Amino acid sequence: MRTDQVTLHRFVIGELTAAGLDRNKLIRDIGLPSWALASPEAYVPSEIFARLWEVAEHELGDPAVPLRVAGRYSMGALGLYDYLFSTVPDLGSGLQTLGPYVTAVTTNHRWGLAAENDDEVTLSIEMVDPNGHSRDRIHLWGLAAVVARSRLVIAAPVVPVRVRLTQAPPKSLDAYIELFGTTDIEFRAPIDAVTFRATDMNLPLTSTDPTLATVLKPLADALPPPPPLATTWADQVATALAKALEVGEVSLEAVARRMATSPRTLQRRLMEAGTTWRQEVDRARAARLAEAAATGPITRARQAQLLGYTDPGSLRRAARRWSITAAHRRCEQLD
Repeated sequence: MRTDQVTLHRFVIGELTAAGLDRNKLIRDIGLPSWALASPEAYVPSEIFARLWEVAEHELGDPAVPLRVAGRYSMGALGLYDYLFSTVPDLGSGLQTLGPYVTAVTTNHRWGLAAENDDEVTLSIEMVDPNGHSRDRIHLWGLAAVVARSRLVIAAPVVPVRVRLTQAPPKSLDAYIELFGTTDIEFRAPIDAVTFRATDMNLPLTSTDPTLATVLKPLADALPPPPPLATTWADQVATALAKALEVGEVSLEAVARRMATSPRTLQRRLMEAGTTWRQEVDRARAARLAEAAATGPITRARQAQLLGYTDPGSLRRAARRWSITAAHRRCEQLD
């Protein structure tokens, strides 16, 4: 079970209460145990944080609520995680603390920091166990909070070069542009990420404190390692396809719905993984057929049913395609 530290909930609930929501009702609605809020370092199931954003959006009628809350970020709200970030010398060093020490606040996310080229550095976030639409809200909050937090401890402007979000485009971009400070925002992107200028990595932090950083280091090193991603994107598609085959809903749209993403994003991410939708469907069908055939002979009609085809004729055409593909691969290997 993935978990989040209650410091996350405490900060967000405080800001939502300031925005007009009833604190006690909000806590009840999201199912947050009363004992958890009383504990400074309690961890609770990640579903509760996801539910918090769902309730907030519904009650306030504002899909941009993650941006509003992030814009009011208060340094120190996340305890050790914030202090590890704020005591280092520069922005680059601060961003480098996010990934290794993420378990200070959650076991359900991973951060990635990588150079796009000589001029740009990208910070990305990924949820280990995705939670439907809530993933979009939480990723938006996470990226926005990093930008807002950076501005609290850097005297110079901190403005991303671009922002990429896997979510669908909103009706209004105003809150996005206001928070991130850029109009270069891509929606239905393959990843959730913000890209900075490489030179921004050298921006000094006004809060740097080498002495405190030294004191915090043993605490940071005692944290559990970042959670591994459960599967690759192709593996996730394979799992969703296997379930789709069981109920006979083998379409791009149906599988995209199962994965809480859009058909376009699904295809794009498969392409980035070096495969295609058609290849993954064929692979899933071949695996299902092999599993079923292991128990004995199967009629053509039953094969078609198992593999989600409308009739044996469709199955025969697919089988010919598989044979051609296999022969082509053998030729490539011989070459």
